[in-house]
Amino acid sequence: MLLFIVATALVHLTTWARHDIPMKAWAVGFAMLAMLILCIWHSWMVKGRNQTIAFFLITWVLSWFFEFIGDNYAWWFGHYKYTSTLGPRLGGVPILIIITWAVIIYSSFMLIDWLVGINGTRRVRSWWGRGLWAVLVAAATATATVAWDMMVDPMATSRLWIEVAHKQPWWYWSTGGPYMRELRVWRGPGGIPIGNFVGWWLGPFIIVLIFYLFFQRRNKVSDKLVNTVPALIYFYMYLAVIVFVLEMNWFENGMNQVALIATFTMGPLILVSFVKMFWDYS
Repeated sequence: MLLFIVATALVHLTTWARHDIPMKAWAVGFAMLAMLILCIWHSWMVKGRNQTIAFFLITWVLSWFFEFIGDNYAWWFGHYKYTSTLGPRLGGVPILIIITWAVIIYSSFMLIDWLVGINGTRRVRSWWGRGLWAVLVAAATATATVAWDMMVDPMATSRLWIEVAHKQPWWYWSTGGPYMRELRVWRGPGGIPIGNFVGWWLGPFIIVLIFYLFFQRRNKVSDKLVNTVPALIYFYMYLAVIVFVLEMNWFENGMNQVALIATFTMGPLILVSFVKMFWDYS
């Protein structure tokens, strides 16, 4: 993870010096695939084979279903459509999107697990206590996930993909919405509907709730160093996008607002993670 963080910083330092945005979809795909492999490896070591299979199968199936009904029927997030920029699709849903769902949900879930000190345990015995605890963990995970999407969605729908990279944006909103309405988009009236973030919150909430209620078991490994990996992945997801967004601000005034919002949504969780990391090791 440290290697990826340093490599990303070096890439952006180079592009910053050249004043050239690295708008490459294949680079995003490579990074997300690498993060997915790391997440699966981490889960296999920490939670074991059965929990790993259960978590990622639930995540892939449900996230694809939510995206499928959203892209084809506008039943979950709002009226949007994916373009061909993100590569191969299954039922209209880019495979890269399903990979990204798994990475951000797993890192958020295990980050909450580490910060609270759960270590995969379900400490309450009563059915209502287990249900309440599962709801709280799922809600915290979903909130951490949505914080990331508040930065990604304006970036992915920006008109700069056409003007700078000469490619279509990742997706576009047919109806638009009130969030970041002033930013220029490729197609549609502009802005992101609030329903998108409601859907992004409900999706991870349902996924984690199902896993926690029926498959959660005590972690096999509780070493401090291993537990910092989800925090580093979550930080990487923030770093890789926020620098990209700030570079987009060279050509689109207002993208710095997106970076500011992400800093005040993801930032507190990242700061708390670093505080705990230094507390555990110092």
